[in-house]
Amino acid sequence: MAHAAPAPARSTSAGRPATPSVTTLGKVLPVVAGAVYGFWAANIQRFGQEVTGGNIALGFVSGIVVAALCFGIHQWCTRQGSRHIGVRALVWGAFAGIAVGFLQSLANSTVLWNIVLGAIVAGSTFVAVYYRYYSSSEYAPEHDVRT
Repeated sequence: MAHAAPAPARSTSAGRPATPSVTTLGKVLPVVAGAVYGFWAANIQRFGQEVTGGNIALGFVSGIVVAALCFGIHQWCTRQGSRHIGVRALVWGAFAGIAVGFLQSLANSTVLWNIVLGAIVAGSTFVAVYYRYYSSSEYAPEHDVRT
């Protein structure tokens, strides 16, 4: 099976390499994910009591951190193209596992259960993201269906 050479990098009319543009979904999804995560974290920390300044601060800080990391990881993965599939999947898996482990730790569960749940989520996310990147990359085998 013959493989095609990689396409040359696109360049703008001024001769500079073109940078990937940030799509609207690439901006909106991290903001929504950060807001939901922050609200969720603050709600777990409340334990059914009244809302305090600490709950609000935890929600804002954790939401901003998650939104910034989600946006940054997405931008970094976009710039990688079809390279470093395993590393990109590992980063998304670590991000998801740490985020879920942190939320679980707010519920006053044992440290061992936080680690186990975070590892399960991280492993599952790694497998799913690796499959997604591999199946959409140039390394995926092409199916030649001839009838």
